[in-house]
Amino acid sequence: MQVQQFFNRTAVVFALLIGASSSAWASAQEALTSFVKDRGFAEGQFSQVVISPTGAIKQRGTGEFTFSRPGKFRWEIKKPYPLLLLSNGTNVVSYDEDMGHATEKPIGNAMDSTPVALLFGSKNVDKLFDLKDEGMTDGKEWLVIKPKDKDNLFDYARIGWKDGLPVSLEIHDALGQVTQLELTNWDFSKQRPAAYFDFKAPAGVDLIRAQ
Repeated sequence: MQVQQFFNRTAVVFALLIGASSSAWASAQEALTSFVKDRGFAEGQFSQVVISPTGAIKQRGTGEFTFSRPGKFRWEIKKPYPLLLLSNGTNVVSYDEDMGHATEKPIGNAMDSTPVALLFGSKNVDKLFDLKDEGMTDGKEWLVIKPKDKDNLFDYARIGWKDGLPVSLEIHDALGQVTQLELTNWDFSKQRPAAYFDFKAPAGVDLIRAQ
């Protein structure tokens, strides 16, 4: 499974994203800039809904995430089936527990122009995305992001900020499918050791290394 396809399906990046009261932010862009600059690590939980172009719900899921800049993260779907995306900053592993196999590949530039770059990356986001403040809706300040790479697998995304935290994420792909995520229970109290982001294949699991 390609890294970008996985992120479109699970919407990690952020999928990709934290603070003070919302009144402290002049814009969602400033909230994002502060988050990328000031938050080096965090963990939390997510719920997601995948909606088809016709408006039908295709999938619901829940899971947990952890990140440590630059480039280390765990994005783990717990339900409806276990699926793990893991990066130690050099390689990224996707592990499907039900299928009993894992694939590892160099991170390279595979995720630079995906929503996860906003969450876990260390590069200047304005070089990867076009950013536009959308204003306040439903008590959240919304930011619209569009990848500058026209070959990207997602068309645009919306990030909803509240109290300095990225609490909602919507990813819209070119075919009209939408993945909606709610990010909750943010915790900044401890930084995980580097070994936490290394993949250790369980007994009987094949690890396929790709270039």
